[in-house]
Amino acid sequence: MNRPTRTESDKAAHTRALCDQALWPEVLAFAQKWHADNPADAKALFYAGVALSALGKLAEAETSYRRALKLDATDFKTWNNLAALLFEALHRPGEAIKCLDEALRLNPANPLGWANLASMNGQLGRHRQARQCAERALALEPQMVEAQLHRARAAQMLGQPEIVEAVCESLAALPPEKFQRTR
Repeated sequence: MNRPTRTESDKAAHTRALCDQALWPEVLAFAQKWHADNPADAKALFYAGVALSALGKLAEAETSYRRALKLDATDFKTWNNLAALLFEALHRPGEAIKCLDEALRLNPANPLGWANLASMNGQLGRHRQARQCAERALALEPQMVEAQLHRARAAQMLGQPEIVEAVCESLAALPPEKFQRTR
């Protein structure tokens, strides 16, 4: 008996469900099969990159993300994940920032990208740029906790206590459900 084939959106939904359960070996196996069945589908390589990264196979994850970008250079999530991998795990901040710059060139209205760029700039001691990126994120998503925190940290480092105070007031007014990680 033949099983019905899954649509690409069904495959993505199934893979996201596995990711939500942190079933990384299963995510990887499914993504690899998906890619073998449809080598032109960048999402399969994206999810393989996610799984490989979670499994600590960092060089393989980078390769998978880069292969996905060769198939679809317009995928914000792939650029964003590659940037995070390069910055956090592979300690290549220059390349990471270039990846986020490309992601934001493609989608300048993505608050997560701006918040991530704020974080990277802040960790590199570029506090003015960090604050500017956090403010871009907040212009797009005023209740984004991570962007508020990046803005406050940058302002603190720049000796701007009035901004830190304003952030504290903004955070105090947010409902508790806003305090969930967005990445």
